[in-house]
This record gives sequence, C-alpha cells and structure tokens, in this order.
Amino acid sequence: MRKRRQNFRKYKKLILNRREFKSIRDHLHLHVETLASQIGPRNSLHYPALTKAYRYIEQQMSKFNSELSIQDYHHEKKNYHNLILEFMGNELPDEIIVIGAHYDTVINSPGADDNASGIACLLELIRLLHHYPNKRTLRFAAFTLEEPPFFGTEQMGSFVYARSCRNKNENIACMIALEMLGYYTEKRHSQKHPFPHANQQYPDKGNFIALISNERSRHLNKTFAGYVKETSLIEAHPYTPISYSPEIELSDHASFWKNDYPAFMITDTAFFRNPNYHEINDNIETINFRYFTRTVFSLIHAIKRFDQQDSIQT
Repeated sequence: MRKRRQNFRKYKKLILNRREFKSIRDHLHLHVETLASQIGPRNSLHYPALTKAYRYIEQQMSKFNSELSIQDYHHEKKNYHNLILEFMGNELPDEIIVIGAHYDTVINSPGADDNASGIACLLELIRLLHHYPNKRTLRFAAFTLEEPPFFGTEQMGSFVYARSCRNKNENIACMIALEMLGYYTEKRHSQKHPFPHANQQYPDKGNFIALISNERSRHLNKTFAGYVKETSLIEAHPYTPISYSPEIELSDHASFWKNDYPAFMITDTAFFRNPNYHEINDNIETINFRYFTRTVFSLIHAIKRFDQQDSIQT
C-alpha cells in the first residue's frame, strides 16, 4: 500500500511538471509571436514598433509588480525607455542580482531569436519567480537600443542603466544578460566556435547554452552553469576566454563590465550557430520551443540556487 502511494505521488509530480512545461512553452510562444510576428522590426528607424514593444513589455511586467519603474532618456529628439521591475530581497535586500535582456532589433529583422527570445525568457522568469521568497533583491530589466548603431556607445540602454546604478553606488552582486536563447539544432557540425581552443569545450551540435564571462566574473559564471546542469534538461557550458576577444562583449553584460560590475551572458551562441542572425528570416518558425522551454525551466532553478548561496563572490 505504501509503495502504491509513493508511486502515485511520483506520477502526480510528473503530471504537474508536464503541465508546467506546457504553460511555460505557451507563454514563451505568445511573447515571441507578439514581438517578432505582430510587431516585427523594432528600433530607432521603426520607432512606432519600438514603442509598441515597450508598451507590451510594460503591460506584461505590470501584472506582477505595480511598482514597475521606467528609466527614460532622450537621443536625437526621441524618447527611449528601459523598464525595471524589482522583487525586494527578504534577507539581503541591498545585494542585487540584475537579470536583463534587450527588446530592440537590427533594422529590418523581426528578431525572433535576437532578441524576442531573451525578452520572452525575462517575462517568464518574472511570472514564475514573483511568489518566490528571494533572499537577495532580484531586479529584472528590459533594455532598449542594444543593436547598432547604438551598440558600444553611451546611448545603449543597458549602459545608461548601468551607469545610473554606478552613480548611485548600488551593490549589484551580479548581472545576467539573456541574449538569444531560442535557436537549437541536433545537426552535426552545426556549432562553430570563436576560438580554436573552444573546440575542446563545446559540442559540435548546437543544442546547448553557453555562459560567457570575463576573468573577473569567471567564478560566478561557472557556479551558475553548475546550477543549470542540475536539472539535466539542457547542456550548459561556461566559457571565459584565456585572452581578450571582442566576441565576448556582444551584449548588455558588457555595459556592466564598463561600469565595474561583475556580469555574464547566457546565449545560444548567436551567429556561431544561428544562420538567421540579424536577417529578415529570424522569425518565429526558427525557434525551437522544446529546447527553449527546457532552458527557461533550468534557469528558474539556477536563479533560485544562485540567490540562496551564503555569499556571491567574484
């Protein structure tokens, strides 16, 4: 009788997990469809679409925290917006983990992977963590103007935000950038590598996520990757190059490095795998939602484990 009860509990847990997986997948699909299919290219040259994307993200974020804050700034007579939502920590509220993604695209790309996938992941993390009793403050940020011609400039949304945090001397223990998380394939030799020695660390199939850091953030990066691996749902490969390369700075985490904060990027490796990178055919049909859902589920687990550490040290 006891064995039957135990088996029933295991079965019930499995069914609930399947339902949760389906729920996550459905939400991810909705967000990517809205941003990439309904709104489409969103940037300074498609300003009305960029505004629609901003309003959609604002609407979604506001469901889980009425104290959503908007950071406005101006460039060439246009108003741009970063959106910030915060869940205050219960034990260490002054120690902040920032999780961010950008919502703009390059000129004519619908940007399903780059970066509707990152924003979809961000919104799902918010939905699934808003009842979680976080130890540290979790701060979620949707950044504008990551793409060229703003990339690497002080008009980049994440740079504007990171600089404001530094000016206030905020204690950001770590920033995690969500950058292109929806493209996966089981094809052999589908994965390219930026450095010759990376071939020894990465598989040749594009079916994993990479976590990219600088030397200062190496320990945080490796620790977080270890937590992702605990779910056994997606392969996670932390990587810190032994010498500088510009490829490691190609997202919002670099804005935090420039403002003296530790940070790392989580990615499907972008153009090292995805042939649709910055192209008009970066559309929803290219997103592998089965793998994408596994990734998001694993990130939820990893963020909780990361937050509950006794200390976060670089």
